[in-house]
Amino acid sequence: MVLHNRTYYSMNSSFEEKYNNTVNLVSSVFLFFTACIGIFGNSLFIWTLGFRMKKTVNTVWFFSLVLSSWTYSMIMPILGGFVLLDFHWPFGKAMCKVANTLISLTMYASVFILTIISLDRYILVLHPIGARRYRTARCATIISYSIWSAAIMFSAPYLFFRELRHDEKNKTICTNNYLFSDDWKTPEVQSRRDKIDLCLFLLRFLVAFLLPFVVITSCYVSIAFKVNVRSLSMPSKLIKVIMVSVVSFFVCWTPYHLLHCLILFRGSVPELLIQASRLVATIASCVNACFTPIFYIFIGDNFKAVFKKSLLHLIESAFHEEVE
Repeated sequence: MVLHNRTYYSMNSSFEEKYNNTVNLVSSVFLFFTACIGIFGNSLFIWTLGFRMKKTVNTVWFFSLVLSSWTYSMIMPILGGFVLLDFHWPFGKAMCKVANTLISLTMYASVFILTIISLDRYILVLHPIGARRYRTARCATIISYSIWSAAIMFSAPYLFFRELRHDEKNKTICTNNYLFSDDWKTPEVQSRRDKIDLCLFLLRFLVAFLLPFVVITSCYVSIAFKVNVRSLSMPSKLIKVIMVSVVSFFVCWTPYHLLHCLILFRGSVPELLIQASRLVATIASCVNACFTPIFYIFIGDNFKAVFKKSLLHLIESAFHEEVE
């Protein structure tokens, strides 16, 4: 009976190791692949929005959205290497702090920007007269700077608390050390860390998911209700905006917060479930960084026209220089 249990444990451990390796490989390949798409695509969008289009409220919003996606895309290769090495961190303490700060920064910035875009649509549809008076590119720029300032404020703790430590397998771990203590074994100390982790998770979930999701959904429900009350036909572009806003936000950010929730209760959650959630969260975050800005931007016909001309101009310039 004992031999049987040991054999089962050995087979189970072997299966988990192969499963974890497969998940890590798929996640890292996806990160490297989407990093190429994200860096190239978002760079083109930044160039078009920043240098080829007139500065308007919409271009300010989308420039900030694309900038956050571009920043996350630049970090993806580091994350890909980190995952491929089975979460061993070889990049040093400074990069541990900077990379995690930038990940948090892009998350908060993109979520806040999507929320502001929804509020802007709400004001534009339900209060068009007042919107014309205050809805200016200068006002949008000030709000955009405020959004990034708030995102920096919420992300700053990673610069202070993120540190490196070695686990029992001598693997270098990039983790938060809220107590500034090297004691990782005493139950009382670990319990205090867990409580801080839980409080910060609840704050992040509230500020970066629940409240924005309620605001975004409420804005578009109000817009749809007003259109229905007035018996107006909802423009196809507005329908696309509503669908992309609500669905993309929910699909892209739910796996991220679910994963962190499972990690908090790691002792009572199967490791296979955590690994599966990690894979889904990785794919969702990559989709959010690389493709969500494309969905938003190409809803606007004006941007599509300018982008095509800009891309054509870029290709023509490249060939022209080559000939010369």
